[in-house]
Amino acid sequence: MTRTMTIAAAVLLCAGVLPVARANCGPAPQPAFAIPDGAHASRDEMSAARDNLSEYSARVAAYATCLGAEQADSGPSAGTDAQRLRDRNLVLGSAALRQLASVVTCFTRQVAAFYQTGGGNDARPAQCSREPVTPP
Repeated sequence: MTRTMTIAAAVLLCAGVLPVARANCGPAPQPAFAIPDGAHASRDEMSAARDNLSEYSARVAAYATCLGAEQADSGPSAGTDAQRLRDRNLVLGSAALRQLASVVTCFTRQVAAFYQTGGGNDARPAQCSREPVTPP
């Protein structure tokens, strides 16, 4: 659980710290995995989910960094286009971070369920793994 919180904190800290060349940041990363139901998952399945979450977190951090760099490259302009870019990047970055936070919360709940029950060997996706994130 501590590792999960560390991952989430690292994403938030890295969101505007690392320099990246101006580029089209593309669409926000999406989780390409399902969080297993902790009460039914094996230790290996939970470890794989943790690794997938770490990779997804790194992609979200890179995306947020790209948005921040794009914003920095636009300069301190006060024009309408600069404001639109700031607004767009804020909305996109916030949505990506909210979705990451939702996945981290789901995983944290499933880790607790795993430790509480000892897991199992009939894995299935956790209910929270499929919860949609409300768009901005």
